[in-house]
Amino acid sequence: MNAGAGIARPSCLATRWLLWLVVAVPCGAQTQRDARVPPQQLHEAVRERPGEAARPVPLPDFVTARPGGAETASAIFRLHADLGPDPRPIALYLPGVYGSPRVSINGHVLLDRIASPLSGHRGNADRLLLATLPTEFLRPGRNDIEVMLASPRGVGLSAVWVGDEGVLRTMHSHKLFWQVTGPLVAAAVIMALSLCVLVLWARRPGQTLYGYFGIGGMLWSLHTIWVVSPDRLLPAPHQGIWFNYAYALFVAPLVVFCLRLAEWRLPKLERSMWIGLALGPILLYAANFAGIDNAQAYWRLLWIGTVVVGVYAVGAYALKRRDTQGTLLLATGVIALAFGVRDWLVDQTSADNNPVFLTSYSGLLFFPLVAWILIDGFVQAARELELLNAGLEQRVAEKSAQLRLALEEMRAAKDAAEAANRAKSSFLAAASHDLRQPTHALGLYMAALRGETHGGRRSELAERMSESIAALNAMFNTLLDVARMDAGAVLVEVRPFALDALLHRLAHELSSEAADRGLRLSVRIGGNPQRLNALSDPLLVERIVRNLLANGVKHTGSGGVLLACRLRGASGQPHWRVEVWDTGPGIPAAQRERVFDEFFRLGHPERDRTGGMGLGLSIVKRLSQLLGHRLTLDSNEGRGSRFAVEIPATALAAAPKVEARPSGTLDGLRVGVLEDDPEVREAMRTLLEGWGCVVTAAACAEELVAAAAKRPADPLHALIVDYQLGKGRTGIEAIGIARRTCARDAPALIVSGASAPDRLLELQASGFDWMIKPVPAPRLRSWLILAMRDLPARSVGNARAPHGAAAEQAGPIGLAQVP
Repeated sequence: MNAGAGIARPSCLATRWLLWLVVAVPCGAQTQRDARVPPQQLHEAVRERPGEAARPVPLPDFVTARPGGAETASAIFRLHADLGPDPRPIALYLPGVYGSPRVSINGHVLLDRIASPLSGHRGNADRLLLATLPTEFLRPGRNDIEVMLASPRGVGLSAVWVGDEGVLRTMHSHKLFWQVTGPLVAAAVIMALSLCVLVLWARRPGQTLYGYFGIGGMLWSLHTIWVVSPDRLLPAPHQGIWFNYAYALFVAPLVVFCLRLAEWRLPKLERSMWIGLALGPILLYAANFAGIDNAQAYWRLLWIGTVVVGVYAVGAYALKRRDTQGTLLLATGVIALAFGVRDWLVDQTSADNNPVFLTSYSGLLFFPLVAWILIDGFVQAARELELLNAGLEQRVAEKSAQLRLALEEMRAAKDAAEAANRAKSSFLAAASHDLRQPTHALGLYMAALRGETHGGRRSELAERMSESIAALNAMFNTLLDVARMDAGAVLVEVRPFALDALLHRLAHELSSEAADRGLRLSVRIGGNPQRLNALSDPLLVERIVRNLLANGVKHTGSGGVLLACRLRGASGQPHWRVEVWDTGPGIPAAQRERVFDEFFRLGHPERDRTGGMGLGLSIVKRLSQLLGHRLTLDSNEGRGSRFAVEIPATALAAAPKVEARPSGTLDGLRVGVLEDDPEVREAMRTLLEGWGCVVTAAACAEELVAAAAKRPADPLHALIVDYQLGKGRTGIEAIGIARRTCARDAPALIVSGASAPDRLLELQASGFDWMIKPVPAPRLRSWLILAMRDLPARSVGNARAPHGAAAEQAGPIGLAQVP
């Protein structure tokens, strides 16, 4: 029991304290409130104006400036307050003061701002005045209050409150909040929501509904900020004109938004609103100039009427939807309309000269609701789009599964093609490196042997061996042509040239081979070739026609081959059409595309090695595509084939001067040879010494420098360097070492046994002359004579090349040539 009582006692005590707080505190507050002086409102005052007699007026009262009178309107309002026999500390509250005030009581000045007149401006916090009345300024019974006002346009005074300072300060704070702070908060909220909707509109520009709502909300917020602005933004009368015009700026897009939301199409109404906005400033200024006092009020009433149309459209939309969103939207629209009408009526009456306007607060209901509806619609559309994308992805996945099988088959075919291409590249690389070295050495030895053999059986054998080596070189050069085109190392030099001379020369070159096979090789050229030249690269065109002629001669068993040329398109874009006719077996229709493929040959079981490797027509097709020339093929099985290529024609130009093939002696020319293959090095030494050169041969640059150092007075005149010198070193590095020591500024020639595309690009970029093994002896001699031509006469004695001699260039030419 004692323990229970001990626990219960604090609980009872707490209950008593709670009852005291609930009952006693309010009673004490009521007692304290009753002890206060109840505020009294003064509704009448005696007004005095300059030039007028004093007269009583009801409050609120507003006085405008006299037309043509003083610049500043002024008035004095005298009021009387009975504060009883024992005045307590009280305050004076003026809820609506228009103009700069000076307030005094019983002759004592409480506030004086008369030195800086202000024009009236509603919603301004400066229009709310609260002044404490010191006890020493008060007297028992009647107290005289005087309010003097001055303003450029007019002055006004609302009813005046006198009473307890706490009560009046509360009244002052409430009105300041509802008149200034609340609208600013509403403007901030509306602006934030409008910005969010504008961001959605930026992401979906086609949704103009978002744009009208966001722009209208932004303009609504700016208008509200203008309402509570402490300073006038424009002087009179511009302030009132543009303030009321700004009201229409945010009403118009919001009404259009309501119409579009309800799916109403009223183009005439929308057009009228936009025209009204365009003409608004002109109409308002004209009304002000005409002295129509209520023009601005009628302007606002007109736009309130458009709001009625928008609210009606929203109502129809809500009835159609019959859901919560539609009902709330209708309710907020009606409230916004009601607040707008209420504010217009309050502005037109004189019951309060500084009222609280509710239009900004209706936005706190309307804008969050509509923003939520728009954002929710955006989210639903995004969700539907995600579902649609998911369905599309599923269908794409199904189609991808079907395509994957086809791609696997294509990949297998591609792998097979790449394997074939790698096999071809491996074959070319092996042929270039492994076969060119001994063939190159054999060719050099054969050239030296022919120089020492004169007549007899040995001379005939040497000639036949040279022919065999020439045939082998032709095969290598064909492979080299393919490699160069793969590497993009074929240079195109387009210029005018005489086509008929080139065709006659090629026919003459192949006439002996055609005669050996019992064939007739004829040339027929029409269209007066002496009047128009061909415009192309003569070297590449020569290679195309030579391959076509050679192909016709090889594949024709009896009959003949015709090389024909005729001019076509003379009136438009003239071009030469070069045709090669043969009377061979013809090409089946199924094989006509494949004859241009690499290594493809029509089946001839008894063909000899002179039939080639099946690269001739492939080179023709590649060169035609490189030059942009049209290549066609017509064939009849059992009757023969016709190949044709079209070459642009141009006006006749002067024939270029053909220089003689370089000739002369090489006696005394000091040549440095760098070759790591002993057989090739000795063959090169034998050939060059047979030509009268002084040869210094070595396997690497260091050996060459050491050998040349024994004769420092005799620097090397030229360098012939193999590209691959062993141990990962290249001929380009060796040339740099030799030129810095024993062969300063000496011309250099690089010879290489590899013809891979990347190797050809490296040689092309080196800047040096280069040749691919096996190098024909005449080409090597021509290069040495050109190198010798630019040397000073005293460095090689009297052995000089004739002035102006030209030689066949080494590396930079387009395709391999066999002299």
